[in-house]
Amino acid sequence: MKKSIINSIFLSVAFACLVGFTSCHDDIYGAINNEIELNSSGLQGDMHSIVHYKNSILTCNGEIFYKTNEPSTSKNEYNGQWKKTTSPSSEKGDNGIPATTYFLAADSQYLYALTYIWGENDDGENEPKTATIYATNSDPENGDLGWTKVENISGGNYSFENAKVIFDNKYFSVDDNNSVSVDQRKAYARVRATSTGTYKLYELNGSNVPTEVSNPTFVDESSNATNAISACYFNDNNYFSKYYGMTSNANCLYYTGTYTSSNNVNRDSDLYWITTSGAKSSVDLDAGGLLSIAAAKDYILLGTSSGLARVAIDESTGTPSGSTTKMEGNGGSVISEYVFMVFVLNPNKKEGSYSTEEGTDEYASSTIYGSIRSSSDSWDDTGLYAWYPAQKEWNRDGD
Repeated sequence: MKKSIINSIFLSVAFACLVGFTSCHDDIYGAINNEIELNSSGLQGDMHSIVHYKNSILTCNGEIFYKTNEPSTSKNEYNGQWKKTTSPSSEKGDNGIPATTYFLAADSQYLYALTYIWGENDDGENEPKTATIYATNSDPENGDLGWTKVENISGGNYSFENAKVIFDNKYFSVDDNNSVSVDQRKAYARVRATSTGTYKLYELNGSNVPTEVSNPTFVDESSNATNAISACYFNDNNYFSKYYGMTSNANCLYYTGTYTSSNNVNRDSDLYWITTSGAKSSVDLDAGGLLSIAAAKDYILLGTSSGLARVAIDESTGTPSGSTTKMEGNGGSVISEYVFMVFVLNPNKKEGSYSTEEGTDEYASSTIYGSIRSSSDSWDDTGLYAWYPAQKEWNRDGD
């Protein structure tokens, strides 16, 4: 992008540029077709993740936002609850572009952020110049998070090319009072010491030097620590993958083989799972590329290359059915573009609203896949969406 393009547009598409998106897709008409008016207040840009941390959930689109993890069914509050919190750095790069955060992770004590400083290259294009990992153990509700830089690994220099991603093992358990336990939560970074070194997997330890993870267990046995970009806690073990889509419940660990940290976004519609006995199975859901997944009590919520979908699971065994089931309300049409993140607030509750049991809050993030110049989508349609059971609709979610 040239200097003449305004910073707000640049920040909206920055993450898409980082992962090498190169194609486009259809415009979004589902909300109109279902006579659902989209909320004007919505977080835009790419929300790569939502994480549980203390009594909050947090997301980021360059800036960092938080809200209480108390469900809407007990608060009776819906859209407009997100609040902006302090960024790890106030430094600005070339052309006055502020530091931007696109990855968050959390362990049992700390919240982590991977934050970029941008520079202008010889072609007049903005690109990441540095990538720094920060940590905090402060509560977002208390104001300033007081971020501290995570020490480099031995001989390390966390340039953009050397610190690729941070992530956690998604562990949390929720009791009937909506209290969250994170005692098994671990956070990781895929980094290397120098531009000529080998990427390795490290466990984050607050602001201290990260610890290398030896002999990590991968769902894909051909993978190794050099390409780890996601993790999931299951059956008293931490599993890793070179793809982003991973989730689990008491019965199964589920994962995808579609979306990596490079420009690999194919049309793999297979959902894979591992049982507590170690048995592996898969099913082709014929739902487009499976980009992100999150488990509820009765369904797995799917973020795909053609919008939102879901597949029923047996509540006793965790086994998925052989095909997707129609989403409730406008869920199958309000988002028709790429959904790189889905999040279920309480996996012990049902997906949706039309049952005798109380459902869970759910979130999804859509983004333009490819250059904005070649896409027919509007930025007004992208960003964060939420499903609140009492409202019985998916809609934009914001601050």
